[in-house]
Amino acid sequence: MAFLKKTRRFLRLIASLSRGTDAEGTIREISENVTLRGANIWMLVCSAILASIGLDVNSTAVIIGAMLISPLMSPILGVGLSIATSNRKLLKNSLKNLALATFLSLLTSGLYFLISPLGELTAELSARTTPTILDVGVAFFGGIAGIVSGSRKNKTNAIPGVAIATALMPPICTAGFGLAKMDSNVFLGAFYLFFINAVFIALATYLISVWLQFPKCDEFDSEEKTRVQWIIVGFAVLTVIPSAFIFFNVLDKLRFDRGVKSFINREMRRDQQQPIQWEVMNSTNPRTLKIYTVGKEVTVDEKDALRQSLEKYGIGGLQLKIVRLNVSPDEFARLTSDIETSLAGKVELLQDVEKERQEEIDGLKQEVKTLRENAAPENKFRADVLNLFPEVKNIQCQKTTTEDGADTSNQVGTISIMFQDGISETAKKTINARILRLAQTSLREENFRIIEQTPEIQANIQGEKENAN
Repeated sequence: MAFLKKTRRFLRLIASLSRGTDAEGTIREISENVTLRGANIWMLVCSAILASIGLDVNSTAVIIGAMLISPLMSPILGVGLSIATSNRKLLKNSLKNLALATFLSLLTSGLYFLISPLGELTAELSARTTPTILDVGVAFFGGIAGIVSGSRKNKTNAIPGVAIATALMPPICTAGFGLAKMDSNVFLGAFYLFFINAVFIALATYLISVWLQFPKCDEFDSEEKTRVQWIIVGFAVLTVIPSAFIFFNVLDKLRFDRGVKSFINREMRRDQQQPIQWEVMNSTNPRTLKIYTVGKEVTVDEKDALRQSLEKYGIGGLQLKIVRLNVSPDEFARLTSDIETSLAGKVELLQDVEKERQEEIDGLKQEVKTLRENAAPENKFRADVLNLFPEVKNIQCQKTTTEDGADTSNQVGTISIMFQDGISETAKKTINARILRLAQTSLREENFRIIEQTPEIQANIQGEKENAN
């Protein structure tokens, strides 16, 4: 028992927070820094621009610099402290300045990404669009470290580390990217991460302030105190729930990716057969695992065995498709890791080329279909005549039109031809005979008469066509 008492006393001694606490100084410092005016506004805007540039060029160093100079932490600490000390005036001021800081950060980053010549979704941007329950832990324990270090009489150098760990500015700037690009998924994911950070830093500040028994401005009665505590708990739980779902989805994706890699490494890699690239095609139903291999060709029996083994790796719902590149086993044995990487790049290039070629073929097929639907026999006949007989300057054809049930045996179509200047009558007769045979074949009518076209006749035929239409 004596040993347990000594152990408890020792642990209380080394873990005590009350020793060295400056409650009045902490409240005064946080209250003074909550208001964003003058230099703080300039620091906020500069921090937002730096964070946006770092996210845009994928530079971790620039992003860290933006975190260090960002004044966003102060209003959030003010929210937690004001609730713990029942300071309504500080709470109102903190919320107002937090809203102002959030708006200015979104506006600055949004404007930057609107005018940025880059503006692509980099790895740094993408990393801040899927917050999980792990980010809740980072924000909460970072907030604890922040308020604990800030409450000491002798200030520590933990504040910069807290600013980097909780990373308030990069998520809000990522949300600005989503606004600039009108991408709701990026905006909502990044803003949710910022919201998690703000809520749990404030929650950590509240809990530590209560634990250290910071002096209160107003005393709540027991009923009001209970209601405030339940509101805080409920708000924290509601904030956590979406991140938990996202976390489980991320875990499922990690298990799936791990299953695919394990399947390929254990089942597909052989001395005379190697997979060099693979992809999961989500556009097909069911989803397809497409694997590019070099070396020995996979037999039908081996493919069946591979399909049956998919279930063992937790990816049984996938359809397996193996594409063998034309590289012999001997050639593959001489491949180095650099050549393998090069082949993977070429496969991707070939896929792009194949996709473009398929799109071009589909476009040509559509054009052919349209031409077939729109091309009338008379138009084709006219084009054929003008191509075959350069002596013909113009030709017009008018087929016979009848009512339903009428006798067409005595009706005759008209072909009107205008020849080039200087064509002899003998040549005209020969050309007329050949055009007549072509008309009977192309237009599938036996009775035609050919007349030589003059400007007057051409005008009459055109008038008759317009009346018929």
